[in-house]
Amino acid sequence: MFASCATQEKERPVMSGLDIREFVNHIIDQAKRKQESRDSRAVREIAALRSGMSITTEYRAYPYVLPYLGDASQQEQKRVVALRCAAMIAEYADLGGDLDDASPLRFGVWANHLARKIGDDDSVDGMIASRLEYLHMQDVEEAITTIRRILQYAQSNSFTQKVDFIQLFKTFWFWGNGYDDDSLNHRLEILRDFYSTSNPVN
Repeated sequence: MFASCATQEKERPVMSGLDIREFVNHIIDQAKRKQESRDSRAVREIAALRSGMSITTEYRAYPYVLPYLGDASQQEQKRVVALRCAAMIAEYADLGGDLDDASPLRFGVWANHLARKIGDDDSVDGMIASRLEYLHMQDVEEAITTIRRILQYAQSNSFTQKVDFIQLFKTFWFWGNGYDDDSLNHRLEILRDFYSTSNPVN
């Protein structure tokens, strides 16, 4: 559970890998509490986090996201990533692996399993593959929207394999501008993972 706002002001943790893990697990835990016990605080927090998907409503998520960003809250791309990813995870938390799940799948591998489960072609001609093909060329908001649509498709098809939201959050956290090697490397992770578990193209 996260600290109080007063403690947050003192500590102002930066979104390192460990903090991302804590942040994502907290959202999944709150979503579970909302679903299982209708805990009023969890209900309120998840509703506010889901509002972070749009610039017109994201202000509702600020109290639950911005205190954890530290100085990164002043960087527009980092702030957008945190808000949009928190909203996405809050909405599709049932697809996310939590502390009780030993091995949730990296998103690209998970998407490949989804394609096979629904009978989609996991080659370049498949519906999911075509959505991922140009993911690395999209800005971070477009890319998160693309991933969100795939999650929505999985949920509507009752796909229950758990996805690693921590790794997915990190991918977007380091999305960058797409011009340097480090940024491109992070942007291509999902597509590489997708095809690493595909059948060879004939």
